[in-house]
Amino acid sequence: MSQEASSPGLRRSLSVTDVVLITVSGVTPASSIFVIAPFALQGAGSGAFLAFALAAALAVAFALCYAELGAAHPNAGGEYVIIERVFGRALSLQMYLLILCLLLFIPAVLATGAAPYLNSALGTRLDGAEVALAMIVLCFGIAVLDIKLNAWLTGSFLLLELAALALIAWLGFSEAQQPATVLWQPVKAAADGGPSAVSAATIFAMVGTAVFAYNGFGGAVYFAEDMRESGRPVARAVLAALSIVVLVELIPVTALILGAPSLAEMSRQADPINYVLSHLSSPTLARVISGGIFLSVFNAIIAIVVQSGRFLYSSGRDGLWPAPANRALQRIHPRFDTPWVATLALAIPSALLTFHSSLGDLASFTVIILMLNYLLLALAALRSRLGLHPHPYRMPGWPWPPLLAVVGSLALLWAVLRDAPARDWWIIGGIALTGLLLAGRKQPVAVLIVEEQKER
Repeated sequence: MSQEASSPGLRRSLSVTDVVLITVSGVTPASSIFVIAPFALQGAGSGAFLAFALAAALAVAFALCYAELGAAHPNAGGEYVIIERVFGRALSLQMYLLILCLLLFIPAVLATGAAPYLNSALGTRLDGAEVALAMIVLCFGIAVLDIKLNAWLTGSFLLLELAALALIAWLGFSEAQQPATVLWQPVKAAADGGPSAVSAATIFAMVGTAVFAYNGFGGAVYFAEDMRESGRPVARAVLAALSIVVLVELIPVTALILGAPSLAEMSRQADPINYVLSHLSSPTLARVISGGIFLSVFNAIIAIVVQSGRFLYSSGRDGLWPAPANRALQRIHPRFDTPWVATLALAIPSALLTFHSSLGDLASFTVIILMLNYLLLALAALRSRLGLHPHPYRMPGWPWPPLLAVVGSLALLWAVLRDAPARDWWIIGGIALTGLLLAGRKQPVAVLIVEEQKER
């Protein structure tokens, strides 16, 4: 039985624009390009453009699933509540644990990749783990504050971030060193150091990384209970967020590829984007851009922590945990009207993850979790219309978008898992086993309240 009545609830104060600002800030296009896109540039050279273009097509299919399901099942719990209402408790718990891992890993991935940009901006040699730890602590503290303040803060940072990306795009296009043909005839460094053609298999292997760079648009569903109106506005927020993200990521990636002095040299670099920028701009401008990138990562972590607070608040309200933990997670701050205990719950494990030695390992494991999440959501989008729940928003072209999402997520999941270390398989197995053990408990999770549906 839902424990919704024991919680005072979240303040319905956000507009669609507010939710889009927080959601896009959580995606943080700049940090996606500077922290995640380098893996695609190293792996596929100029084929990163095709990887990002294919990922955009898949992201549209994923976003349509989020939009329809988020409008039909508006709840701060987001994905795991949707899965419970469509498939039942067992799969809901698996989804819950997958999302919990994503919300735990992504801030650590972003914070770990931010230190080089702070050092570049300030001309310092600060320790990466210490910078990441400080970022995590500050971001969790800020996320407890009033949601409208966080919307304003993240929106302001987002404008600066978009300005930096626009500058990068202008530099790349205005000083292009490569012909446009390298976008559809990609090249990268060969074993002998010269340029070589990039295979379709190599490009496809980088699509998962590009999907990770776009990921976060679905976070709009976590604010369904903070919005003045639910239903179709949730769908609009998801689709608007994705449109902005694809636009402001794909254009700068294209500009960086065209502006590279040597595509072979770019793909060999440990930091391919700084390699390009160092040739396109002055040292002073490069430092300003690096500072902007660092602030964008900081902004992203705030937005993601705000989302994770809503997610954990919902799980406490729905009775997932033992009673004392449920009561704690439902606590609303008397001044800020935010779920402050739920917001701070992941602070310590996120901080500990910042001391992980390999950014690449963190990122690749996060892609695996992400693909499993998308797969379950796509299956739910196929199944949901067969249930009794109203669908105020219906995606165009159903069932083709969720079918594309299922095929795409399975293919990418297989591509990543083929090369995954045994450790990742053990962690995935542990998540599945934990979900099965939790499913054996008698305490219900995220029970559908028919009266709530009728009131909407």
